[in-house]
Amino acid sequence: MIASLRDRLAARRRRVLERSRRAAVLVPIVEDGGVPRLILTRRTDDLPTHAGQVAFPGGLMEPGEVDPAGTALREAEEEIGLPADAVEVLGRLDDFPTRTDEVAVTPVVGLLRAVPPLRARAAEVARIFDIPIAELTQAGRWTWREERRGEMRLTIYYFEHQGETLWGLSARIVLHLLEVSELGSPVPLRLPEYA
Repeated sequence: MIASLRDRLAARRRRVLERSRRAAVLVPIVEDGGVPRLILTRRTDDLPTHAGQVAFPGGLMEPGEVDPAGTALREAEEEIGLPADAVEVLGRLDDFPTRTDEVAVTPVVGLLRAVPPLRARAAEVARIFDIPIAELTQAGRWTWREERRGEMRLTIYYFEHQGETLWGLSARIVLHLLEVSELGSPVPLRLPEYA
């Protein structure tokens, strides 16, 4: 999967959203000889935004940062103690808007051949866990619902795993990763209506 994913990410034209505020998340794929899997976090319940939600490590680009990969790697080190030199950046997925449509998020796909000891930053991360990619490809494990926001229609996807609910932007990023890979999205991926 990794070799073809690297090639597919490099060959495709990315959707880029123009927003004044930008963020990046790291989508860490672990392929260390065991079951290939994605590393995710659950945010603490007292954060001002996205409290208690399952998310990829990431955050807003700071002044002077121009490379989403640099932002994603910095945030992963801050949030879960993942050193940048443990990650091989494979490429970027399409930009996605946040729920409020004020921030463009760039998912940066990274490969880990070995997982160093990780530590959750207590102020932001309640739990670090992983989901096997093989489970994420099972269509029967996914659910979704339609939500209207004014004149716009949005499909919200959900995936339950060991008491955690992957949903919203993070679920959409996972499905887009699978769509770009040779595995394909297990469910019809409906893009949100935005420009």
